[in-house]
Amino acid sequence: MLLEKLALHRFRSYHDIDLVFPSAGAYITGCNGSGKTNLLESIFFLANLSSFRTNNREELRNWDAAQGIVKATVADRYADRQSELAVQLSAGTRRLWLNGKETRETREFTSRFTAVAFHPGTLQVVRGGPAGRRYLIDRGITSLHPGFVRVSQDFQHVLKQRNSLLRTSTDTGFLAAWTERFITAAIQLMRARWRHAELLNSILSAELLQDLGSDIGTLSLDYRPAILAKCSTQQYERLLPTNGTDAPLREHFLAEAQRLQHAETAMGQTLFGPQRDDIAINFCGRESRGYASQGQQRLVVFLLVAALALGIQRQRGHRPVMLLDDIVSELDARNREIIFTFLKTHAFQTFITATEEREQFDDLNSLARFQVQRLNDQTTLRNDMPYAASCTH
Repeated sequence: MLLEKLALHRFRSYHDIDLVFPSAGAYITGCNGSGKTNLLESIFFLANLSSFRTNNREELRNWDAAQGIVKATVADRYADRQSELAVQLSAGTRRLWLNGKETRETREFTSRFTAVAFHPGTLQVVRGGPAGRRYLIDRGITSLHPGFVRVSQDFQHVLKQRNSLLRTSTDTGFLAAWTERFITAAIQLMRARWRHAELLNSILSAELLQDLGSDIGTLSLDYRPAILAKCSTQQYERLLPTNGTDAPLREHFLAEAQRLQHAETAMGQTLFGPQRDDIAINFCGRESRGYASQGQQRLVVFLLVAALALGIQRQRGHRPVMLLDDIVSELDARNREIIFTFLKTHAFQTFITATEEREQFDDLNSLARFQVQRLNDQTTLRNDMPYAASCTH
């Protein structure tokens, strides 16, 4: 899957630009705040209809613009198909176009183009709380299985309704009915998360880490459903939602609902379920959140993004575009070499940003070179220019 052309109109700091990319991708340099990340964000947004920086779509348009547009030509060489995609953003609305016709079929739209991203904010997956790690897993599932969006939305809807009942209703029968719906949605979500963690672990251990060198160490995900937090190992294995029956897990959920009934009524919120799950990221046998250095955290997140890219290639039959924002900052020579080895080994179209040219990228000579500059409150790009501007101002 390739991004061949990209046009931005009033998106973030870009007023109007039209770009053409080779199949290898692009290496984009520029000073901090010049607009490098905005460019990668536009590509990610086109693929996922969401930003990796904000949940507020209003922030994506120029502050004084009535509308912003991201438009692209993408190609799927495996399916021998080319598609024209466009997203128009205006106040409170988002409109999609596929091959010149407006569409409401978001699943069909997102099936035409896939992108995965590393950006500095992704490091919160390691450093921060469980919400970031749940987002990483759920975003990854959606990239592999676009229909998961409905599973996630259904769960959030049922959770919201149940919380509302806990705050306002005294009808225990009505609450019990929504509890049953909540449990059904929760088990679906848990099953998807468990399978995704297993998939990434398989790719990491059997493919990615072996190819990149045994000295990297081990990396794995340990899915920790909150509902099973106090279970013994034997109970955990019996209750985990695999391909077998859901009956034992459903009974466990019902028991938790009964046990927490008074506390939930007092607090007005659901106190059990996958909205409280966590995923431990274990690097070299230890949980990375507690001990990994800054450079190790960057490497860990990159490897998780790379494993997802390989998973998409394996399960969906095409290579996603890789977006790597400021990827090599704070990495030593060995860890930088791991990343460059992966990029040279796998034929993903890749877009990389950095504040300065780096010698290692000379080996990736098929990448187009762009220099980003901010002039008169507008972002411009210069193609194939040497990076000579000072970034100290």
